[in-house]
Amino acid sequence: MRDYVVKYDDLCRVTKEMFMGLGYSDLQASTVTECLVEADLRHKHSHGVAAMMTYVSHLKAGNLHLDAPEPTTVFETPVSLVLDGHSGVGYCIADLAVKKTIEKAKKTGVCITTVRQANHYGFAAHWSEMMAKEGFIGISSTNTVRCVCPTRSAERNLGTNPMTFAFPTAGDEPMFNLDMATCVMAHGKLVRSQVFAESGVVPREVIIDGKGNVVTDFKEALEILHHGDDRSDAPKPDTGGLVPLGGVTEILSGHKGYGLAMLVELLTGGLSGGTPSKFIPLAHEGICFFFMAIDPALFGDAQGVREHVKYVINEYRKTAALDPDLPVLMPGDKSRAARAKAMKEGIELSPEIVDILKEVAGLTKKETELESILVHK
Repeated sequence: MRDYVVKYDDLCRVTKEMFMGLGYSDLQASTVTECLVEADLRHKHSHGVAAMMTYVSHLKAGNLHLDAPEPTTVFETPVSLVLDGHSGVGYCIADLAVKKTIEKAKKTGVCITTVRQANHYGFAAHWSEMMAKEGFIGISSTNTVRCVCPTRSAERNLGTNPMTFAFPTAGDEPMFNLDMATCVMAHGKLVRSQVFAESGVVPREVIIDGKGNVVTDFKEALEILHHGDDRSDAPKPDTGGLVPLGGVTEILSGHKGYGLAMLVELLTGGLSGGTPSKFIPLAHEGICFFFMAIDPALFGDAQGVREHVKYVINEYRKTAALDPDLPVLMPGDKSRAARAKAMKEGIELSPEIVDILKEVAGLTKKETELESILVHK
């Protein structure tokens, strides 16, 4: 089946209407919609509007609380902040936390914020970029539901635990924005992959079964991720799961990916006094965040620092490519190019994603509105 193409403004409008139909407030719906559609603009479809049905499930299960109070301050200093999100809307919690982080950093030059008892906040780079757009070096991390097995184990008790770093640069030069999961492949990217679904095959060294064997069958991989966890508070010892960045064994440095995942775990759940991924089942409730904003002025003239960052980036852009048609890129380049193209030509959505939207539209009585914006590619 052919993909669909949807204009940015149209997708934002209808997505927001569907969220409001689910009971989200105007502000909640606007905040979540902005993040989801932004992900689709960048071809990060695993974190785009396809996630809507997941949130419907969380609402039905009572794990996502639309009426949760505003995040409250647990601890605060001039350069740090700990917030409790009260299991509210993760995107709104993150938005408030980042704005508070920026506000403090403008006064002191740096601020570190941790958040506990939150929910899924979308693609992590959105938040580091939000800080970079205000002139700060931005760092964003989150722990997630347990789906990754530590090195030497088939017990999944870590999250995909992404980490992102964004640097502002001088002039119009695109900023550096590294956004990486600490496992070989993000959960959503595997589960929602049209390529894997059509071929029935998952690349090696992505997921293992309960005995530590590498799994390459797509259906078996989904079975492991979706049905191996009974949503209990504690993980089972032989569930199997995704593999840390680097691979199954220590030969290709899988232990380093495991170490990075643990680093994120400590920065998020550890510093916030929150829940580690080990005790966060499929429902997402209890997720923790870490944000850090650093003013380049702490290292000299802020504009001079940004100019030098631009110089360093451009020097590496000059690296000789093996294929002239495939230049050496900086982290964030591909998603920015995809975004520019989608803003001009429309956002491409697969039939599978549109089916999810149609299901939500049916629940919220927005079928006509959705159909009116869908155009076959």
